[in-house]
Amino acid sequence: MTFRWFLLFLLLLPNPLRAAGPVPVAVAAAADLRLVLPPMVTALQARTGATYRLSFGSSGQMVQQAINGAPFQLLLLADHALAQRLADAVPGVERRAYALGRLALVVPPGSAIRDLGSLKAAIAARQVKHLAIANPAHAPYGAAAQAVLRKAGIGHAPLVLGDNVAQALTFVTSGAADAGIVALPLARASGGVTVLPISPGLHPPLLQTLVIMPGASPAARALADAVTGPGGQAALKAAGFGTP
Repeated sequence: MTFRWFLLFLLLLPNPLRAAGPVPVAVAAAADLRLVLPPMVTALQARTGATYRLSFGSSGQMVQQAINGAPFQLLLLADHALAQRLADAVPGVERRAYALGRLALVVPPGSAIRDLGSLKAAIAARQVKHLAIANPAHAPYGAAAQAVLRKAGIGHAPLVLGDNVAQALTFVTSGAADAGIVALPLARASGGVTVLPISPGLHPPLLQTLVIMPGASPAARALADAVTGPGGQAALKAAGFGTP
């Protein structure tokens, strides 16, 4: 084989990098964004050709993963304090508030519970055997739910803890819990439950904050811009989030 034919042979070999396509941007997102974020990402992918890999979970766990070296380029967290924790551990991050989280009391259809007062009475009468919230140890919505219970004077609720707020809602929709305190946007979209919004004044503000990691790609920044821009803010508001 002559040298010329050898070069032609090399050029005709499949390029594994080209075949693999662009490397997806790793994005960590709070569980309350499980329904509203994917359509934003789909629209952005169609417009730019960038690809994203979304991971949903509790904000505390995702922050710890990022601190431990998980390759997230962008994190959309449910709380500003956790964004601060990440900033303290990883110099050079960029933070932006993108939404105010809201809570709702959810109960099965036909339940006599209509507000926090009737929830308290039902718990006292032992008519509620399981009240679902996200685990407050690492989920901001769980910590906010605990604050609501304290404000309502419900001191000894029979809690069942979800790993994140989406799992807490699943406990109610599946019948494993008699009631739950979860994210309002998730509750509204779930179906199969009665949704009773909770006043934001009953818990510390859930100032949801995104974190752009050092060295993040332009595609990661484009998603951050989409979430904080007019279109993203309109979608978040329509889903039930407050404006930061």
